[in-house]
Amino acid sequence: MALCLISIFTLSCKNDDDNTGGNPQDNTEETVVVANRAGGSIIFIDAKKDAIIKTLSATDFEPMYVVYVPNNDRIYVGDRTGNKVHVVNPETKEFESTIDVGNGVFHMWADGNGKELWVNNDVDNTISVIDIATNAVVETIDIGEKPHDVFLSQDGTKAYVSILDGTNRSQDKIFMYSTTDYSKTGETSVGKDPHLFHLANTNTLYVPSQGSGKLFVLNGDDLSEINQADYQGAHGIFGSRDQSKIYATNISGSALYSIDAENTDKSSSIATTNATPHNIVVNNDNTKLYVTHSGDTSDDVTVYTIDANNEISETVVSLKVGLNPFGLAYYKREK
Repeated sequence: MALCLISIFTLSCKNDDDNTGGNPQDNTEETVVVANRAGGSIIFIDAKKDAIIKTLSATDFEPMYVVYVPNNDRIYVGDRTGNKVHVVNPETKEFESTIDVGNGVFHMWADGNGKELWVNNDVDNTISVIDIATNAVVETIDIGEKPHDVFLSQDGTKAYVSILDGTNRSQDKIFMYSTTDYSKTGETSVGKDPHLFHLANTNTLYVPSQGSGKLFVLNGDDLSEINQADYQGAHGIFGSRDQSKIYATNISGSALYSIDAENTDKSSSIATTNATPHNIVVNNDNTKLYVTHSGDTSDDVTVYTIDANNEISETVVSLKVGLNPFGLAYYKREK
């Protein structure tokens, strides 16, 4: 099946003409998948209509983060309670298989070539590296400290991992790894509670650090600091499709930031209609932004318009999903 690639890497597929009158016929599916951590389910949202189309539940299931890999057209869901990653078929929207990983599944990310999926296990302080071609763990990396977020470069050569340092009240760390031999190739200190997003066109790593109210900008080759800027509550992060903007949540201040990727001192913000904006993703056309609002009693995902200047502008709709919506992913594929 030919696929339209999604996430930060991709472009829209062109619609084929139909066989009768040459009129465009849309054969693509656009979906946002949301992991409801306390609800034991994942929700599928039609990203064209912004309507819930299916809920997929399981027993003893604590879904954390979701990754779609276009190369094999599969969805991967991290399950913290089960110490597993579940593989979901996006065509049937049903569970297909499971992969055993480490204890304390948290953040995870796949490289742009669809070769590997890295899964952080923050109880046993390891990373499980999954070969996407075989859906098998091919390496377990012993971090020795608590891994939190993880991001693989578009070309698949580097992995960046944020480390929570329980002995330091003012700083956490970023480790950089080679995906060739899984050796650690770099390390630097940043603010507390760091999250990660890498832009391929400038080889720049952006690190919002909620606990310090800072956004760190690092060189993707050696982790040297390019800039740091003040952003209260900066937490969830995603880049615009043209890589001109960095979008981030202000998780404690109920706001969303649109930040200039080249000059991170320059930004705009908009208040959220719901509290505790957590994780975010944008659609393929960069016209809409989806936000999970987390918390034990929360059940909201909100959708925001992105204007022609790539600024977040206004709320489109608020959707009721499962309890404590956490990670989310967008994909576009041919039906």
